[in-house]
Amino acid sequence: MRLEEAAEPVFARHETFHLRYGWLKKAYDNTVKDKGIFLRDNAPVTLGVGKNMVRSIKFWGLAAKILQTKRNPANRNNPLVEPTDLGRAIFDDKGLDPYLEKPQTMWLLHWLLFAPPCKLPAWWIIINEFSVANVATEDVASHVQARVSAVSKWKKSPHPGSVKKDIDVFVHTYTPKKGRNLMEDYLDCPFRHLHILQQSTRDEMRFIPGRKPGLSPLIVAYACLDFAARSGMQGNTLSIGSLARENGGPGSVFKVDEADMTDLLSGAEAPGIVRVGSTGGMPTLSFEGSAAEVAGRALHAAYGCKTGKRQARAVQELLHR
Repeated sequence: MRLEEAAEPVFARHETFHLRYGWLKKAYDNTVKDKGIFLRDNAPVTLGVGKNMVRSIKFWGLAAKILQTKRNPANRNNPLVEPTDLGRAIFDDKGLDPYLEKPQTMWLLHWLLFAPPCKLPAWWIIINEFSVANVATEDVASHVQARVSAVSKWKKSPHPGSVKKDIDVFVHTYTPKKGRNLMEDYLDCPFRHLHILQQSTRDEMRFIPGRKPGLSPLIVAYACLDFAARSGMQGNTLSIGSLARENGGPGSVFKVDEADMTDLLSGAEAPGIVRVGSTGGMPTLSFEGSAAEVAGRALHAAYGCKTGKRQARAVQELLHR
């Protein structure tokens, strides 16, 4: 998948704040009550944060695909915001995991941040185009700037300062902080516990390859099917090697190779969801029905829920229009 197919030209909309624990639930609950909450003068009081953090919470809700914009009849230039079907499925008080108590939810949200349409193109480039080797953040910034400037359909290149802010927030989001206990660090940013990234020195970063704690086989199956649906893959048999290696695919986003992905997907085999086989000696993932619909079933199964085709389709309907 190419950058311009996967991402939107959006930079530094997070206001330099990484995603905090509780922000998505706060965004969900308040937009259920008031679709215009982020337009209100009293939003900082209602949300209990500063003005810049209000904008950041809105951005992270949209970036994680928990929220979506909606036409505002009163002002076309200031859209309303409402929960997506997936946001309701997760963050409703009786949802799959409204308080982020289950490790698979953070992996799901991690996947959704990078899934098209990605509102973090600098992050998409970093996670898809850099290997596990140590790399200087200065080199990362130069590469990202060159890549986004080369996309002809994006008419305006981002300011280098905006790219740097995106990179800084990426590092702060995924790198555990020394000197903090686990709970304190988790509450500050739950993504740090995914073991995706580490800082080898102050000015270098390095991805951590291999199996990850809490990465559920069914969440990997969901991501594979979701990627197939979003990228328009045809047929009901997918090459696990391609899913592991292609830019934007689960292998790149989760930092697992073909062998690890095959093992994980073997653990996701279930009636009506996926099967692992081989074609010409190469591992494959097969399923029956549309990829989007089966992805919905995989997601519900990841939380121990039984679901039929109708419910699975409802979960995926918004994401694959």
